[in-house]
Amino acid sequence: MHQGFIMIFFNMSWVKAIAYSSTFLFIFRIWLNITMQIAPHPLLSGIVKHYLIIAHNQRVVMNYRLFSDGNPGMVFHLKDPLLQYNQQHTLASKQPGSFVYGQITHYNDITSVGELAMLIVVLQPNALLSLLDVATYELTNNTVPLKDLFGQEALELEDRIANTANLQAAAAIAEQFLLNKTASKGKHAGITDQAISIIHTSKGIINVKNLLDVMPVTERQLERKFNEEVGLSPKKFIDAVKFQTYLKQLQKLSSIKELSSLSYACGYYDQAHLNHFFRKHTGLTPLQYKANHHLLAINFMPLV
Repeated sequence: MHQGFIMIFFNMSWVKAIAYSSTFLFIFRIWLNITMQIAPHPLLSGIVKHYLIIAHNQRVVMNYRLFSDGNPGMVFHLKDPLLQYNQQHTLASKQPGSFVYGQITHYNDITSVGELAMLIVVLQPNALLSLLDVATYELTNNTVPLKDLFGQEALELEDRIANTANLQAAAAIAEQFLLNKTASKGKHAGITDQAISIIHTSKGIINVKNLLDVMPVTERQLERKFNEEVGLSPKKFIDAVKFQTYLKQLQKLSSIKELSSLSYACGYYDQAHLNHFFRKHTGLTPLQYKANHHLLAINFMPLV
């Protein structure tokens, strides 16, 4: 496990603590709510963005909302799996004990009905193709049980993680699995890597035409590559990055009087356009999002 810097947040009065990765293991015995983010091993930096640990020991029904951050991922449940509703919110199904999810184009409502202990491997936007050898668009708005992708290996991995002492150890086990899986494959920088880097550097304030001006591909080639490797069109991925930039700045906003100027600064035409986009993709208004002080991740929050 890469012994990098870790952010630990534990909610006894939503106190924040920062520690190095070998410290605070005892917290898992006493926590109420924990969110921990861990950097990946350097050899996995092209595949894994970070590991996210989310846990609470309250045996109560809690509702959450999840929406796109532009990244696919892999999830392991160490306690009770969550219930996930369909888009119409008419049918709920229990999530598998471990699964891979693709890009998300609409928000999802999720419910926990018992203790929660989740390890989320947040992947790089174009990691799924090299990791799974499947066209990424097939996983957009879908989840696939890990056992359907890796068979017996996945069952053994799930069992090891479920029986580990704590979530940090679970992250180390998942990381070793990914190191083994990618050791023989490698990941070479390609067209989507270059485009993703440019989009992130611009913070999403760029359009497809500007992107094509600095890349040696046609629009059709870029669309095909993004569809296969990212699971979104270039435009939708740009929108996702721009929206993440806006959310980060919204959290820092000191006065709601600055909402309109923030929208312009983040590349939106006007506040009305931003409000429409915000509600479509999160089911919330910017002020409702900002008023929620218990975010588990920038795109994962309890509904209060």
